[in-house]
Amino acid sequence: MKRLLIVDDERALRTGLARYLQASTTPFGEIITADSGQAALHEFEQHPIAAALIDINLGDLNGLDLIELLNHRYPQTLIVIISGFDDFDFARRAIKLNVLDYLLKPIPRSDLQKLMTTFATKLADQPDEPAQPVSLAAQVKSYIETHYFEKDLTLSQVAGCLFVSETYLSKQFKQAYGLTFSEYLIDTRMRRARELLRSPILQYNVSAIANKIGYEDAHYFSRIFRKKVGQSPIQYRQAVLE
Repeated sequence: MKRLLIVDDERALRTGLARYLQASTTPFGEIITADSGQAALHEFEQHPIAAALIDINLGDLNGLDLIELLNHRYPQTLIVIISGFDDFDFARRAIKLNVLDYLLKPIPRSDLQKLMTTFATKLADQPDEPAQPVSLAAQVKSYIETHYFEKDLTLSQVAGCLFVSETYLSKQFKQAYGLTFSEYLIDTRMRRARELLRSPILQYNVSAIANKIGYEDAHYFSRIFRKKVGQSPIQYRQAVLE
């Protein structure tokens, strides 16, 4: 089933547009609405969205920022901007975001009918239930690998940066990589620790290495290292540099 999502914080426009399209001929089996950027992201988390009509001025997120996020996370979704402002700067940025169209409110019915025809053509070759992209999990993986040294790095922090719930993020990451967020963070830190310990030039002590990979407590780092590698950091260094 192909779904169309209408994102607008104006209730009258949002519901009126949905009712009109539900009574019209469209390529969509379901038309749903969201009153904010966060609500829109929640809908994307719940099921595949084939296309979305998104207002620029939302209560919680800038519509263009939301579109940019969706382009990275759900590149197959067709996106159309709906706006009450005929603003050149908005239109220019919209073109860079590769949106399908830019419609001004109030939207003429003839424009909506043309848009539905365009959607039908674009969606003709897409499967009814496109697979959820792994790009979200890939973003988390990349975030860990570039921020592993931060001592306060948590699943909650990353979920906030990506505008998703911790539960959804954890589930997507585990499905993609077979590890929890914490497990992958520890593996990344231990991998970097081994690289530092193998260096015959740097020769950091254990406390310095612990600090560089995100641990304040060198003893705690050593316990985790021994558990993962089977040797203490000092034993590992001695073994590889002999």
